[in-house]
Amino acid sequence: MAQPTPINRGPWPNGIDNRSNWRAVPGGSLRDSVNVDPLPTGHLNLRSGYELAVEGTALRGALAVGRFILLADGTSLRAFNVDTNTTTTLATIAGAGRFVGDLFNDELFFCTENQTLRFKDGVLRDWGVTTVSNQPVPTIGTGGLLAGEYQCAVTFVDAYGDEGGTVNPLVITVTDGASLDFTLPTPPSGGAVRLYVGPPQASTLFLQYEGSGTFSCSTVAQDTARLETDLMRSPVVADFVARLNGVIAQAEGKVLWLSAPLRPHLREAGRRFFQFAADIDGVVAAENGLFVLADQTYFISGVETDDPSQVTVFPHGGVRGSMVETPDNHAAWMTPYGLAKTTGQRLAPGSGTGMAALISAARFLPEPATSGASGVLELNGNQLVVSTMHRAEGDNPLRTSDYYEAEIVTP
Repeated sequence: MAQPTPINRGPWPNGIDNRSNWRAVPGGSLRDSVNVDPLPTGHLNLRSGYELAVEGTALRGALAVGRFILLADGTSLRAFNVDTNTTTTLATIAGAGRFVGDLFNDELFFCTENQTLRFKDGVLRDWGVTTVSNQPVPTIGTGGLLAGEYQCAVTFVDAYGDEGGTVNPLVITVTDGASLDFTLPTPPSGGAVRLYVGPPQASTLFLQYEGSGTFSCSTVAQDTARLETDLMRSPVVADFVARLNGVIAQAEGKVLWLSAPLRPHLREAGRRFFQFAADIDGVVAAENGLFVLADQTYFISGVETDDPSQVTVFPHGGVRGSMVETPDNHAAWMTPYGLAKTTGQRLAPGSGTGMAALISAARFLPEPATSGASGVLELNGNQLVVSTMHRAEGDNPLRTSDYYEAEIVTP
């Protein structure tokens, strides 16, 4: 009796190969694998199991910060404490749509479908501060002002001391011996209003009063804080959020907004943004810059400075939502040509060549996908980037399809 053919259980150091014909899969490669995890040796291990931590009614997203995991569960925003295995409902949110964010100074800054929020140590609050869109118009009283044109503006300060933006200052002309009498707008709960006025014929405004109610400005102090948030706005509701050093980047449609350095609650509406030819499908920080998926794959450096630069990394984009940071300070994402990972080098000055590599394109090509998500799993001495994707119509044309030969014999 013939001996059974032994089953090859590895090693397969080259992983899956679906570009080669199934009859000619190279040595060290396998055609496909299901429910197994690769090991550093090239062998396969049974896929790791999981355990139930928390149940929901309509869970659609999770964001980690410290010892908490924030969950978007239908219309409820819930916080799961990993130490006590308990959940707390924090707020009511939109029942569908976006749930994205990133950490900045150990605080989570995130967006729902119609809100921008921040969370740290169990405290949830608004990400931005309301922008003053209309300056209060003062009445002219009696005081010690000299004749001339005065610029004045107000801002809101929230209960945590963060100052919001304001529109163009108001210009008021007075004669000698006048005062500017203000009725201030209502500040945010627990916050205050800051009133700035500049000397006559000057463009710099100085803080004259902080509080609420009314205030009469009869002299202009010039040894106080200057107005620095004019023409700034609160953060946008974004499709993707990524932090890099002292800046938070927000992708909304085709535009990538950058926050003011070290002031994540502010953005400049007229500058510090990039616009692309197609909707942005992902943003991730790596190599001291931002990798952006749009019509092509781009790298932006110097985002904290007044002189950022942008180069093209790949002439194609990637799968929407598939970008992830890896434990070795790199980034990875899925493309039509398989997994891409940053390399930490620039081979050509002034270009993006070599900044990322398609590490599996020669052997493995995924099915086309409209969107996806990626995470990092550390297990059995191995670091795995795990991607799950929503399949698109059709097949990847570079993949080799399986086929069968059959002969039909009729009597």
